[in-house]
Amino acid sequence: MSDLEKVEELAEKLRHEPYNMLTNDCFIKSLKLRRECQKLGIPVRLVACIGLARAKVFRLFWMTIPVIHGWAEVDGQRIEVSRPRDVPGTWGILPWNIRPVIKLRF
Repeated sequence: MSDLEKVEELAEKLRHEPYNMLTNDCFIKSLKLRRECQKLGIPVRLVACIGLARAKVFRLFWMTIPVIHGWAEVDGQRIEVSRPRDVPGTWGILPWNIRPVIKLRF
């Protein structure tokens, strides 16, 4: 089993944890993934970004808005852990569709 497959397995568990903006958001879940990967000896970088995303405003129309988001990177691959795949957030934003404008890697 490759490192990326191990990381995806860990990430899938984190994706299904309940999302909470204050206590279990994209940054906190990414930190949890990083800790678990460090135990396995897999190098992971955290990425924080200011990006653009399409959001449904007042359930009436779509609009591009700026967002702050975070994820983990393994071997240059973006690993999203904030939500399960194809499950949009409150404003209809899918984390995989956030286009980073400014990125900081840790």
